[in-house]
Amino acid sequence: MKTSQNGIELIKQFEGCRLSAYQCAAGVWTIGYGHTAGVKKGQAITQTQAENYLKNDLTSFEKKVEKYDSVYHWNQNQFDALVSFAFNVGSIDQLTANGSRNITIISQKMLQYNKAAGKTLDGLTKRRKAEQALFLKTAEQNLQAASVDPIHIQLNYKPGKKYKSVVDNLRIRTKKPAQSPDALPNSGILDILKKGTKVKNLATARVGNQIWMYIGLDKQNQEQWICADTGNKSYIK
Repeated sequence: MKTSQNGIELIKQFEGCRLSAYQCAAGVWTIGYGHTAGVKKGQAITQTQAENYLKNDLTSFEKKVEKYDSVYHWNQNQFDALVSFAFNVGSIDQLTANGSRNITIISQKMLQYNKAAGKTLDGLTKRRKAEQALFLKTAEQNLQAASVDPIHIQLNYKPGKKYKSVVDNLRIRTKKPAQSPDALPNSGILDILKKGTKVKNLATARVGNQIWMYIGLDKQNQEQWICADTGNKSYIK
């Protein structure tokens, strides 16, 4: 999984951006959105460089969250919230008790990480509350603001569960088409899903007799949709 634009914006909101190198409270030279690797006194960067540093820095924290996916089957909102948490705290090992806590306990414990040197900080309290709110926001709620508003949430395909393509060359599209999944010019094709490929269902939506599955964002933060079932034929099982 990759951090969505929602997650990136949350991190940017609380990290803030400085285009000239500065020393953080720990005395470490920092620049952009909390970037520290190779930063030197007097260094200056552009906004574009700051954005690129952030995306590159997120990779290691995404891995720290992804390693628990087999236990929790994160949806996009949970993943984004925990990447933000890890980016600030360092990891989610302690928060999840190495994968032994349930989702409810994890969401509750998040609020406890609002202290520095034993003192409660307002900024950290606000960040933890924002991360908790995103963590508890369901994938279906997230779709309400997406460019493809679901007509009806369909529960036959469970969010968070992995499914497998049972046909070859299944198209992954930028948005959920309103007609046939096989021939629609108004929905760009991002990629082709081979038979037997597994995907995680983040949410599903009904369009007529069709069930469309949302499988997250690609590297360009474009929504990815596949047709799971047309009523007469299943593409994903």
